[in-house]
Amino acid sequence: MKLFVDANTLISGLLFQGNERILLELGRYGTCELVTNDYVRSEVADFLRRPRVSLSEGDRRRLMTILDRSVVVLKSPPTEKVQESRARLRDQEDLPVLVGFEISGCDYLVTGDKELRRAASKAISTRRALEILLGNFE
Repeated sequence: MKLFVDANTLISGLLFQGNERILLELGRYGTCELVTNDYVRSEVADFLRRPRVSLSEGDRRRLMTILDRSVVVLKSPPTEKVQESRARLRDQEDLPVLVGFEISGCDYLVTGDKELRRAASKAISTRRALEILLGNFE
């Protein structure tokens, strides 16, 4: 199964224990194929450089290496395709994520962003992605 992963999911997986970390591990071990694009990867790198995140340069490099080993990074979608989709989302910064997912060939978009989940019929939460991959263990 191929899952397109948004920045919020990747950041949570890199910085915190929980479902997002489990998803990154599943991608790293080949249980699923995690995919994103250059735009999303840049969002993650920019976030990790913020002073309030308080990471050393070595820690940032280590986390980006984990991301690069866990996730396939595609080129960002063409600007024309993003511009054609302007009316689909209120937050224009999420358009490269939505369009990137749609042209990626992935089965689902995994995101914590509720507007993106409403805009893409195959957008799901990390928890739902884990249920699909592993079943329900409750």
